[in-house]
Amino acid sequence: MRTTRAQCPGCKSKEFEPVFSRKEWTSFVEGENDQRRRFARAMDENASLAFENMLLCSLCGTAFTDFVPPDSALSDFYQQYYGNSGYLAKASRKVSLNIRRIFVLKLLTRGRRFIDVGCNVGCAVEAARRNGFAATGLELDATAIEHAESLFPANRFIVGGVTAAPVGEVFDLVYCTEVIEHVPDTASFIDSISKLVAPGGILSLTCPEAGARDALIGMPELRPPEHLTLFSHQGIKSALAPWFKRVLVLPNFKSGNQVIAFKA
Repeated sequence: MRTTRAQCPGCKSKEFEPVFSRKEWTSFVEGENDQRRRFARAMDENASLAFENMLLCSLCGTAFTDFVPPDSALSDFYQQYYGNSGYLAKASRKVSLNIRRIFVLKLLTRGRRFIDVGCNVGCAVEAARRNGFAATGLELDATAIEHAESLFPANRFIVGGVTAAPVGEVFDLVYCTEVIEHVPDTASFIDSISKLVAPGGILSLTCPEAGARDALIGMPELRPPEHLTLFSHQGIKSALAPWFKRVLVLPNFKSGNQVIAFKA
């Protein structure tokens, strides 16, 4: 069964309103030549994946689906459409890009324990290792982990979500890129990820940013049932604030939220 959202996933406000319906969104994406058309068909074929209305928080500007699918339906959905070929083709470039990002982040924490939640084929994990971290990657997709272990065997990789991390282990740098927009229960996910951050450690998180109300329906990043939430800057800051002593949303030349959260 789908779950109805009763509050904004960002600021927890109950002040939100519909922006457009699934029917309107489906009609729009039928004219677009990308994966959104495939996602629209998936929702037509399986009602448990479908939203009815896209909602917009009146206080923080976060956009989110009114319903979230059950875990079982999402698992089947990802198995049907998900592929790693694109990531593998860009692996070398992604390692180089993450080396630069992680070099800056390691200046903000003394320890050298690293975990990437949602590591895909392990590019950021390898980049962390090259920056001197003992590096671990978590990924739900077992095939992606097989690729990661083949490409970057000097690291530790674990199949599973955030709760699959080794019990009792904490990390000085927790990395989570383009994951939180996928999860049905934002608060539970943040609670779990915060437990991985060592005292004095940091969380580095990125996710798509909610656009202007009038442009929302056409945003390529709006891809239900894959992307269930598009946070505004204020929305992602509010979502993280109960678990972290300081949350910085960094200036970003590209659209999207780039966040550093500091653990007490």
